[in-house]
Amino acid sequence: MIFNQLWKNKNLFISRHSSTLSTIFALATGYQVRSGVAIIRISGSLATQSLLTLTRETKLEKFQPKKLYLTKIYDNKTNDLIDQCMTVWFKGPKSFTGEDVVEFHIHGSKAIASVMFSILSSFPNYRLAEAGEFSKRAYLNGRLDLTEAEGLIDLINAQTEQQRKQSLYQMQGSLKDLYERWRIDLVKSLAHSEAYIDFHEDQHIENDILTGVIQKVQITYDNISLHLQDHRRGEILRDGCRIAILGAPNAGKSSLLNILTQKPTAIVSSIAGTTRDVIESTIDLGGYPVIICDTAGLRITNDPIESEGVSRAFDRANLCDLLIIVIDASTLNMNENLNEQIDQHLSNLFTIKSSSLNSLTKLIILNKIDLVNEKSQMKFSDNIIPISCISNINIQKFLSKLTQTIADKCTEPSFTTPYLTNERHRIYLTQTVEDLKMFLLLINNNRDLVLAVEHLRLAIRSLGTITGVVYTEELLDVIFRDFCIGK
Repeated sequence: MIFNQLWKNKNLFISRHSSTLSTIFALATGYQVRSGVAIIRISGSLATQSLLTLTRETKLEKFQPKKLYLTKIYDNKTNDLIDQCMTVWFKGPKSFTGEDVVEFHIHGSKAIASVMFSILSSFPNYRLAEAGEFSKRAYLNGRLDLTEAEGLIDLINAQTEQQRKQSLYQMQGSLKDLYERWRIDLVKSLAHSEAYIDFHEDQHIENDILTGVIQKVQITYDNISLHLQDHRRGEILRDGCRIAILGAPNAGKSSLLNILTQKPTAIVSSIAGTTRDVIESTIDLGGYPVIICDTAGLRITNDPIESEGVSRAFDRANLCDLLIIVIDASTLNMNENLNEQIDQHLSNLFTIKSSSLNSLTKLIILNKIDLVNEKSQMKFSDNIIPISCISNINIQKFLSKLTQTIADKCTEPSFTTPYLTNERHRIYLTQTVEDLKMFLLLINNNRDLVLAVEHLRLAIRSLGTITGVVYTEELLDVIFRDFCIGK
């Protein structure tokens, strides 16, 4: 009963629109890059009409589903040959969208694609697909849930190996399986709670039923709470680990950025204060996505432009997941306690402007170590690495340490223990936890059982919104608007 209520809105939407849905088409391959083959995808109840019309076949039995055929396609109005290409069709519901799907694997010519689009547009009830509409139909027809759809768009946008793994696991249902197990447990608990309220006096339902509900809800509450305490690992991997390079003027920040990007991203000069603004670059480091920023040298100055650069450096640093602090090793006294000098140097930097940088993870780099004669006798803690950007001393050690630090923040993607990847999930899971907490608080203190059950019902609704068991049209618009046309 509860499950049917949760699906009511979605089923109602499908029943109202399924008979009037247009057959849609789009170029499923890239629009900008010239290629040997381009794929035009068509989905809808009339999709096979295009297959028969353009190939001049009269019977669909000529084409077996999921089998490629080399065919000639013709303009149905002029009878001109358009192309010789591969064609395939997928019979619904065993297709990506759950509808009949036809694909024309044409040669990658804009001229051919243009003719095809013109012909398809002339077919009754055919239209160009909107961004994400194929995936949206897959969701509405039960081929994907919302987390799998989000995993699909993340997979399309993946730039690094670890992003590929995480998005692929999510597209295969890692989050859906986890959230659906929790939701089913809560639905059962809700059913037992409502039965206890309605029938325990007349039907002599034992109090053990309620005890079992409390135990199951408590376990689910603990599991979701633990899932939320993930330090944003999945989101950092999805969006990229944000790193700011900070330090005093002329410490070698720009040189370090150029080493990381392996190109002259920033201007390097012996003149202090060369960098006045935030310079941002995206790199792949060991399979992890990194957004790294070079910043203005931190110092108190009367120059209004440089002062603005310092302010921007602190603002950007506060938004980052990791800080790389570059210190000019030649400014340190090697005969005194180096760790104390480094601590004092950091304190001086961070008091230039009020900030909360002390709580962020930091990697300390002592640059220009080639200028220090006593370097062989220096010993530092694990997060302090002496290097030289000029002579490449310890650069590989620094890269290895940086990669490991980023990997620790993201963790290796796993199907069995998936992490949150989307702020939308976090919002609804947080609401789920809050309602479960209220349920447990009310029921453990012998408060209003009916009110407690209402919080349990709200928790189920919040959890179901993540996967799409409960949804609104606005929610679908937000999720699918970032998809490319043709997917």
